[in-house]
Amino acid sequence: MERAWVLVLLALSLGAEAFAQPLETLIIDETKTLEESVCVELLARALSASGFFTLEARFDIPVGLNPSGKQYDLIVIIPEQVRQIWLVTADVPARLPDPIRRALLFVRESATQVYSGAGSCAARQVVNVAEDLAPALYATVLAQSGWLR
Repeated sequence: MERAWVLVLLALSLGAEAFAQPLETLIIDETKTLEESVCVELLARALSASGFFTLEARFDIPVGLNPSGKQYDLIVIIPEQVRQIWLVTADVPARLPDPIRRALLFVRESATQVYSGAGSCAARQVVNVAEDLAPALYATVLAQSGWLR
């Protein structure tokens, strides 16, 4: 219950006016077990309930050009073997517009709550393109192939 209040307070502190348009967000769930997929679902529900994100999902990292042409502000990758969650954006957070920076904080807090290791979801570290090489590499590839704005 305490976790829910933290997320509600964080959502209120972000301010609805900062998100005139929900951020287009792609969640890529590379996990293979039911338990891990349930954890991804919990994260997706927390993001969706905030109203700050329009979510779509895939089960693999796209390779090649984006056939739909639809671009995303944020791509959240939950890899199968690495105990991280990668927040992939077109630039480092310090250079992103304020609404996207605040959304990244919300995603980080939501993921930290879901993946705290206290429940059935094993602990994962949340990293962005400025903190780890993997999300930075994916950002480069996904931006060049038309998946990131």
